[in-house]
Amino acid sequence: MSDKNQSVKKTLEENKSRANKQFAATAVFLAVFYALSKSLPLDTTQLTSPTERLTYTIRWLFLSSTTIMFAMFGVLNVRGNTDAIDPLNGGSENLVELPNRILRNTTEQFILHASAVLTLSTFMDENSMRNIPLLVILFIIGRLFYAIGFSSAPMNRAFGFSITFIPTFATYAYCAYRVVSSFVF
Repeated sequence: MSDKNQSVKKTLEENKSRANKQFAATAVFLAVFYALSKSLPLDTTQLTSPTERLTYTIRWLFLSSTTIMFAMFGVLNVRGNTDAIDPLNGGSENLVELPNRILRNTTEQFILHASAVLTLSTFMDENSMRNIPLLVILFIIGRLFYAIGFSSAPMNRAFGFSITFIPTFATYAYCAYRVVSSFVF
């Protein structure tokens, strides 16, 4: 019998501890990524108009959207190679539960990510636009780690989830501040 079939039920405290370790690893990862990103040759000085900045952002978001395609391929792979190929036949939908959850979460996260990045690009000047590719790269890396972690064990998804969510949340917070301050000041 495989380890997945013999999974031992962990206590809430053990699961919280495991998730907290993954969040701590995320903090270290994001700090290292930020430090290394300073040396990336991203020249955005030519993006002087809002239209150019939005076009640049949309092009980068296309790369983010590929994570949804790969998540869809995960579902298609299971459907095409198992009895789940016929969803109306019944009895096999449990086989696509995991890839469907990965696809659903990736789609949800992409909607938040795209909204945040598009809004952010309206507040940035050409020199700050180098943050757009960095956010996209983090999103893709986070989705990869999320899918790998979730596939190995559901409690291993926190690292990838937080690599995706923390930059998106920080972008939302910054954009919310800029929107509110534009009305107040």
